[in-house]
Amino acid sequence: MENNLANLNSEFKFWFIGFTEGDGSFISNSNGYLEFKVTQSSVDAQVLFYIKKQLGFGSVSVQDRNNETHHFRVRDKKGLIKIIEIFNGNLYTEKRINQFRSWVDNFNKTYKENIKIINKINSPTLDNAWLAGFTDAEGCFTASIIKRSETYNQVQVRYILSQKGEFEFMMKVSKLFNGKVHFLESYGGYNMVVNLTKLHIVISYINSYSLKTKKYVDYFNWLKVYKLVIDKEHFNEVGLNKIKNLAAKINSI
Repeated sequence: MENNLANLNSEFKFWFIGFTEGDGSFISNSNGYLEFKVTQSSVDAQVLFYIKKQLGFGSVSVQDRNNETHHFRVRDKKGLIKIIEIFNGNLYTEKRINQFRSWVDNFNKTYKENIKIINKINSPTLDNAWLAGFTDAEGCFTASIIKRSETYNQVQVRYILSQKGEFEFMMKVSKLFNGKVHFLESYGGYNMVVNLTKLHIVISYINSYSLKTKKYVDYFNWLKVYKLVIDKEHFNEVGLNKIKNLAAKINSI
């Protein structure tokens, strides 16, 4: 089935770019073999079939049965040109921009083409679905109960984005979501954390640009916890038990 990229749904396009910047890769090796690939856990392979359906090209298959992963791949010249058209000038992170630039150079050498890189600095925004795609790849929603005393339980509700390097980019995202950036030595990268009182911006954004992976289920349960805590339901036993049950479901897949 042919798919005119000029008519590609804008929300999907930006979500796909954000998702790829987290979980995708532009691959080239010494013998000129070129490939575009997005890898996911097999339990979330549905999102790869969704990508294939939206684009109208590429293939989905098992990548590793032992590690239970699937991948979406594009390897033919015609498909790779379409991938270049989607990403050229539309990437946000320095790491992926550099990888893409090198990959297009190799594409030009392999296929004797002269595709020009569009040099454009993009900043994250709440006005498209890029951050939703990046959240599907690199974000998480957490809810934990901390017992402060015999009579007081604190419920910590947070949205977290993780990334190695990309400090300036993470600072830009933190300003959008009113969060804070922390360097984690154990991870060797940065966490951008939004805490309970600032989460309304994150929630408004994700309600406008929905998640596409099974992470949406985590978000759905996390949002219930958020509402219970905002309504101070964690101060009574019934509400606290509801929160415990919901928190146990988050990030359980």
